[in-house]
Amino acid sequence: MTCTPSSGEADGINSNFERDFDSRNSGDQIPQEEVFLTVRKARKFFVGCFGIFMVLFLIIWYAILAFVFEEASNGRDAVNWPTTSGQVVETKVTSHTSTSSSGTGSSRTTSSTTSYIPWVLYRYSVGALELENHTVQTMTTYETRAEAKLVTEEYPVSSTVTVYYKPSDPDKSVLVPGISDETQLVLNIFSYLPVILFAILVMFWAIKKARSSL
Repeated sequence: MTCTPSSGEADGINSNFERDFDSRNSGDQIPQEEVFLTVRKARKFFVGCFGIFMVLFLIIWYAILAFVFEEASNGRDAVNWPTTSGQVVETKVTSHTSTSSSGTGSSRTTSSTTSYIPWVLYRYSVGALELENHTVQTMTTYETRAEAKLVTEEYPVSSTVTVYYKPSDPDKSVLVPGISDETQLVLNIFSYLPVILFAILVMFWAIKKARSSL
């Protein structure tokens, strides 16, 4: 014997099935929408944090550069500073080592770079002031000790030297005015590198934005 539901019962079964199907679909869609919104908020948060980081990075970077450029400016201006006679008291070569690391865990590597600076202590007088300094040339370093030693050998102990001193601050002085070509090149690189990197990031962001709008 076969049981066949009436038309009213069949409509009721279909409507119940449709409600169950819709409820299952809506239940499946809600988590997906929540995940999408969470991912979108996370992306906005990280983009905002990255933007803030870049702004702070550029502010700190150029604050440091302002100090460096002031020193470089003193070196260039020294050509026009007044001069006085000085006497060399002591000479030696000093060194500075900077260390950088890359990678993580077992693949982490460390490298170091050493620069050498000719140190020439000389005494000089400006009016009634008796002063000492050891700067040969502003912001000038050498890659090898031998190169720096060649500079110190140009200033034997007890020899007389011409000292260029800053009129508004006689404590600042040099034996060689100006800055080296290598120093100027480094200044140019450090000046424009952040701007170039920022421009590249903006370009990639603009390309990605244009593709997403298509």
